[in-house]
Amino acid sequence: MALLDRFRSQSRHKHPDAAVRLAFVQEIPLDERDLLIEVAREDPDARVRRAAVGKLMDPAVLAAVASNDADESVRTQAIGMLRDIALEAFEGIGEPESLAAVDALADMKTLVAIARNAPRESSAQRAVARVTESHALGSIARHGGHESVRRTALDALQDHAEILSVALNSEFKDPTIAAVDRIGDRHELEQIAARAKNKSAAKRARAIVREMDERAAAEAQDALAAEAAAAAAAAAESAAAAAKAAEPDPAEVERAEREDADRRAAQAREEAERAEVERQARETRDARARARVAVCERIEQLDGAAALEELEIARAEWEGMPALDDRAAHAELTRRFDQAAHACERRHAEWKESERRRARLAELADEAARTAAFEDLTVARRQFNVIRREWHGLTAGTAGDPDVAARYAEADATFRARDAAAHEDDQRARREALIRLQQLAGRVEAIAARTDLSLKAGERALKEMRTALGAIPQLPSKRDYEEIIRRLKAAQTALIPKVQELRDVADWQRWANVGIQEQLCEKMEAVKALDDPEEIAKQVRELQQQWRQAADVPRAQGEALWRRFKAAHDEAWKRCESHFAAQAEARAENLAKKVALCERAESLAGSTNWIQTADEIKKLQAEWKGIGPVTRGQEKTIWERFRSACDRFFTRRHADLAERKARWAENLAKKDALCAKVEALRESTDWDATASEIKRLQAEWKTIGPVKKSRSEALWQRFRGACDHFFLRYAQRHDVTRSERIAAREAICQELEGLAVDSRQSSVDNQESPVVSHEATVDSPQSAMPSPESAIRNRGAAP
Repeated sequence: MALLDRFRSQSRHKHPDAAVRLAFVQEIPLDERDLLIEVAREDPDARVRRAAVGKLMDPAVLAAVASNDADESVRTQAIGMLRDIALEAFEGIGEPESLAAVDALADMKTLVAIARNAPRESSAQRAVARVTESHALGSIARHGGHESVRRTALDALQDHAEILSVALNSEFKDPTIAAVDRIGDRHELEQIAARAKNKSAAKRARAIVREMDERAAAEAQDALAAEAAAAAAAAAESAAAAAKAAEPDPAEVERAEREDADRRAAQAREEAERAEVERQARETRDARARARVAVCERIEQLDGAAALEELEIARAEWEGMPALDDRAAHAELTRRFDQAAHACERRHAEWKESERRRARLAELADEAARTAAFEDLTVARRQFNVIRREWHGLTAGTAGDPDVAARYAEADATFRARDAAAHEDDQRARREALIRLQQLAGRVEAIAARTDLSLKAGERALKEMRTALGAIPQLPSKRDYEEIIRRLKAAQTALIPKVQELRDVADWQRWANVGIQEQLCEKMEAVKALDDPEEIAKQVRELQQQWRQAADVPRAQGEALWRRFKAAHDEAWKRCESHFAAQAEARAENLAKKVALCERAESLAGSTNWIQTADEIKKLQAEWKGIGPVTRGQEKTIWERFRSACDRFFTRRHADLAERKARWAENLAKKDALCAKVEALRESTDWDATASEIKRLQAEWKTIGPVKKSRSEALWQRFRGACDHFFLRYAQRHDVTRSERIAAREAICQELEGLAVDSRQSSVDNQESPVVSHEATVDSPQSAMPSPESAIRNRGAAP
């Protein structure tokens, strides 16, 4: 693929994201047949292929997908579409498409469904012609929707059990009677007469059984009549012979007279019997009339599923009844019977239509639930509209099954929610498209209003405008469409003159760049006279930079100038190649040195000898600064490698230092606490207990780790000073006790001396007083105190 081809926008059906392709397929109209076929055959994602198949109406392509696609769900979708086309579930499907779909199907179950339910007779005939299984043919013969299809399936049946099943279970008259005519077993005929769903078949079976019985009875009666005739002939011959041989006899005469009297008596009896017979005949006629009336009344009450069966039974009874002697009454009852029978058939047809409607409503509810779950919302919307129209047509003016209605309502609500969500998504997409176009219009309007507009920005904006105007997406309203078209065209009209002016300026600049490039070619040719390689390289680079700034020239002149500039550049650059080779060799050596430094730094990065290792790494860093540049392109890599090794060591060192500082702070707090405890005990005189406690604190001090060096010595001197102070006092505890006693006695002496002074002052006061109390002299407290002289004498006594 060419480089520019990668920047061209691809069709959404080629997008690498399957979700984008799926959304695109759902938006493709049905008349985009070639695009749908391409997606259905070639898309790698089964969901996208399945969505495309759901929109295909080509039986040949659907047959190929149903046979060759690797994904079972896609094959199933293709078979379902062929079935729906054959059943003409979509609008606009004609007979050729329906027949082609039937020819493309190979699934026997689907063919049976089409033969039974296809609305077009030719499609059903085409489907039944491809069915070969006996059970499938029997199913079509029993339940097919067209009479000719049922007869075709029955004619193709050779399985006697299936023929009997058709006669027993089909509700249609034509296949059941034909099936009954193909059955000759009396037991099976009796079974059909008793259990057949179609009453015409049961009647036909009973007639055949009756014909069998009548033939057997006629044959037996004929045999008995022949025997009786032969016996009568023999008796007549014997009587004639006897009469010829006999002569008149008085006894015979008398016998004859008696016989005559008996004959007259018999005649009288016969007349009486005739009268009785006539009476019984009248009663019989009345009973027959009542029986016919009862049959008519029973037929008039028939309704429901068994109505036709009861009607056939009543008809059989009616046909078996003897005719009435009164023709007028017979005709009246016959007319009533026919009217009742027609009314019963009409009620049964209405009931059957109601049952058919109920069953179809249940099927529609199931189809609605399946359709509501279709992934392709376009196909679901089309099919659901068909289902909804048929549902409303069937439920108009009638009350259906509440459960079925609830299922349909749930499916309808689900589909409406999906449809509303899709509509909301479409509206949101339209709003977003409008926002994008408005932003584009605003951006282009701002660009058109700029005074520092560049040609590149203007041409890019014009290109965006042309692209947007060439493919305006669907917008929320026609007014929005007209407004955005107006804004875009207005912005385009305002921008075109400015872009044209910039193009003219660019043309002039290209013309001016021709002169600049000629000057640069002359300068590059003059560089060849220089001797310093570094200066040559410097000027070559500067000239290259200037050439880039003036690179836009007319193509015809630019090629020649570029060749001239390139030739001068190559000739000048050859003089620098040896210099650059040596420079490259030096850079390679520098790179090797820095690699060695990186390896040394990496070997030290894991060290825990923090101070020594830090000094060594600092030496490596100083050595690194003394090494020159390295090979071009390696500078960043080698520097990051060295810095990473150094940072790894110093990061570990800082983390260790932070950890140690935390431990030092903790130890400092503990030792501060010990110092405070010892300082509180330094002046104690509870010598033994305090000594034990201070020794315990000293032992605890040894278990605490180090603290920061700047605080360690001062803290130790503080703790040791407090301990030494106590133990110095502890060593001098006896002297201390003695000193304390002396001090106490000194205090007592001082107190006594103060009392003596007070006593002398009191005596002077008493002497000056004219009246002295005797009690005061005798009971004065000072009289019990030692004299000052004795106190002085005792001051230096031993403790």
